[in-house]
Amino acid sequence: VTFDTNFNITLQHRTALRAGEEPRCMSWQLMGTEGHWTPSGCTHVGGDTLHSICACNHFSAFAILTAINPITDSFALTVVTYVGMSVSLVCLFLAIVTFLLCHSLWSVSITLHLQLSICLFA
Repeated sequence: VTFDTNFNITLQHRTALRAGEEPRCMSWQLMGTEGHWTPSGCTHVGGDTLHSICACNHFSAFAILTAINPITDSFALTVVTYVGMSVSLVCLFLAIVTFLLCHSLWSVSITLHLQLSICLFA
């Protein structure tokens, strides 16, 4: 339910904010069967180190999330993530092929490892 006017919500911090921490008002948004925190519909309008005041235009589950440094995407981290995942998937695929082609190795343990590998690959 979205409203035409904003209403204020005061949230208490679990610990006092430290220097450099920036509180952000967030609400829980469901999309299908999954959800995520989103800043849409809520803005931080005041408060102190122990409380934050958020102005929101809808009902939801609200929280204060803090970050010491601004959140930015690192290109190097993105590259390492994609390269690492690619290498892992190739090795997992090779393990599955090895389990399927080496019938002389078949045992209950190998069968369980094959099933686990297939689950991880899917």
